[in-house]
This record gives sequence, structure tokens and C-alpha cells, in this order.
Amino acid sequence: MDYKGILVHQLDEYRRELDRALAGLTPEERRVMPTNESHHIDFALWHATRAEDLLVHVGVLGEEQVCSKQKWNDKFGIPVEDVGFGYSINQVKDMPLISLSDLVAYHDAVRTGTVQLIKTSTEDLLDEVCPSERLKRFGTKGGVLAHLVVEITEHLGQIAYIRGMIRGANS
Repeated sequence: MDYKGILVHQLDEYRRELDRALAGLTPEERRVMPTNESHHIDFALWHATRAEDLLVHVGVLGEEQVCSKQKWNDKFGIPVEDVGFGYSINQVKDMPLISLSDLVAYHDAVRTGTVQLIKTSTEDLLDEVCPSERLKRFGTKGGVLAHLVVEITEHLGQIAYIRGMIRGANS
């Protein structure tokens, strides 16, 4: 298996685990904040998807994000500039209520672009310098994709952990 197959396999496994972690949760459960200084499941899912959108579409492809292109920001009532990084606890608490089906549909729209990028990428593309000033810390486009795996996995773990706090470890 080459790097493309490994990345697509990772993303497919991520989606299966995400579906498992979200299964059956009520809107109220998805908004539980374990402490006064932590975030909730909806925020973690939205933020992970926004980060993927930014990393892939801006950091690698150098194009408009799915969020603005498909008007998800308008549907969610959240400015397109917002990714969630640096959000205050009040911004997390005040995040608009978004249906799970809309959060997952946005995730799927972004993920479609990510998988297409991976399947058509070349080693030369991955060695190119990241075109975004905001994401230059990752160096190359390959560095941006490497960070993507860390970013989304971190937030999947948070979602699963919060679910476990609500429903128990083996729920």
C-alpha cells in the first residue's frame, strides 16, 4: 500500500469511529461541557471539520474553502473566518445549535475534497511550499496533510471521551 492508500484508509477508519462516537446521542448530550472550561461534542466536530477544510483547501490546494463555497457558514450562522482556534469558552457555549445531520453533511463535503486530493496527489505536490501564510508553520503541503491526521484524530478522541463521560466507557 502506498501513502495514498494509507491516508484514505486512515480517513475511512476515522469516519467509522466518528459514526460510532456520535450514534444515538441527543442534541443535549452533544452540548454537554464536562467542565466550565472545556468544549462540547458539536464544537469538536465543527472545529475538526473547519480545520480539515482550511488545511486541505487553503493549505494544499490554495482555493476557496468548502465552508464558503457551499455556504455552510451562512447555514450555521458562523463567520467563514472562524475555525474555532482561539475561541473563548463563551464563544464555545454560544455556538449556534446545528443539527447533527448538517454537521455530518458539511464533514462529508469537506472529506470528499480531501480524499480526491489524496488520490490525485503526487510526491512533487507534497514537497511544494504551503501557499497559505496562516499555515506556513507546516512548511510543505505534505506537512499540512500530516498535521491533518493529527488534528482530526485529536478531536475524534475528545468526542469519544465526552461520549464516554456521558454514557459510560462501553456505550
